Amino acid sequence: MILSEQPIGRMRVNAPAVTVSSTFYDLAQIRADLLDFLQDEIGYRPLLSEYPSFPIDPDADTIENCKRRVEQDADILVLVIGGRYGYVDKASDKSVTNLEYLAARAKGIPIYIFVDRNIMAVLPVWRSNPSGDFSGAVDNVRLFEFVEQVRSEDRVWTQEFGRAQDIVAALRTQFAYLMLQGLQWRTRLRSQPLRLLTGLHGEALRLALERPKGWEYLLLGQVLCDEVEENEDLRREHRLGMLLGSGEQVAPESTGRWLMARLGELRNVAYSLDILVNRAWPEALREPGTPADVTEIVFVARKIASVHRHAIEWSQRVRKSNVEERFVLVRNELAQFSDSMIENIENFGPSFLRQVNEALATPIEEGEEQRVIEATLTVELSNLDRFSEEIDRLAEDGED
Repeated sequence: MILSEQPIGRMRVNAPAVTVSSTFYDLAQIRADLLDFLQDEIGYRPLLSEYPSFPIDPDADTIENCKRRVEQDADILVLVIGGRYGYVDKASDKSVTNLEYLAARAKGIPIYIFVDRNIMAVLPVWRSNPSGDFSGAVDNVRLFEFVEQVRSEDRVWTQEFGRAQDIVAALRTQFAYLMLQGLQWRTRLRSQPLRLLTGLHGEALRLALERPKGWEYLLLGQVLCDEVEENEDLRREHRLGMLLGSGEQVAPESTGRWLMARLGELRNVAYSLDILVNRAWPEALREPGTPADVTEIVFVARKIASVHRHAIEWSQRVRKSNVEERFVLVRNELAQFSDSMIENIENFGPSFLRQVNEALATPIEEGEEQRVIEATLTVELSNLDRFSEEIDRLAEDGED
């Protein structure tokens, strides 16, 4: 089959889809050259909005269609930045190319950015005098801000270009690297028992497969963050005080026993967290020099997140209970017992990851054999004093 004779609308649907994002009028020829390269030379599926093959939703506007193609179809984004910032979306106050770039970042696909050599030459001048007149180089100085964002803040790979051939040559090399990386990942995936990787995605999956320096600690922190994030809807309901579903009907004569039973349940949750942190955690990470086990690391992280969910559900169960009016205050105080535990678990994952990354980024000093990270996850019950005060008040009222 001769790809160059294949109509643009009849490409292989299983080929990688590449969105070419750029302004049109000043870069029309470069876009056409990239289309030829992507479609005719390497057999990829180019997504360029000016061609009939570009899928559109007739009920959505141009900006929304461009974002959706990145979000729903694109496997790779090629962003070409020339001298025009382009049309600005009124709702977001960002250009279409900026929105496509942000959509690709959120999706986590590979992004290759090419910046006109003339823009790169003027960029240092703009940095030193951002209020100057640069109308001879760009149509909007926000273009400089965009370039700074992708290069300095987001640290995305960028390369200068003068001609379309510069972009094609760079992409040919980068796509080859991407293919090699994919083959390496395929080999690692096939060599790992499926049970080790079930449910892992994104950064956690990458850490489990590539196992870079400090991967054990990074994996534990990442899985914990991912799993706690899965509880976010429940956590939001808890913060708002939403009480969905029916609650238990507690008879007045049984209220004391019911409250103590709930307190015992929460102590069991706290005890389980203590076991995970002080016993299962060290066992999963193993001693220095001993290979860690992915299964154990993922188990510990997921079970800590499970404690987080149980603590929220416990509090909601207590809050939803129907008790006699004189017991409402003590019930409400009891329901807050798990708040500290919930918050500590939520804060621990990001904090632990930050400490690990900082330790890995800091060179080990001469004579320093290893770096110690002090990570503490406190297991405690909140509101115990106020709960005790309410219990005492109820006892006094009973005597009266």
